[in-house]
Amino acid sequence: MIKVGDLGTAQGYNAAFRVCSLSKDQRTAEFELFNVSKQQPMQHRMRVPASALSPFSEDARQAGARFVREATKD
Repeated sequence: MIKVGDLGTAQGYNAAFRVCSLSKDQRTAEFELFNVSKQQPMQHRMRVPASALSPFSEDARQAGARFVREATKD
């Protein structure tokens, strides 16, 4: 089960999020977009069913591709 402060992903979104809060019954979660590279929240919050969230994981290949994209961005 995902907890407050965890990084996760949500069904239908191709991004990482940080869980900000869970409802008392733990059925709804509020989360914000999170920039994994800069380790910073992006100040955009949303509410979704907690069952739509899953833990964020990034394998070495994905991390390498992200590093190259960021290094060649500008």
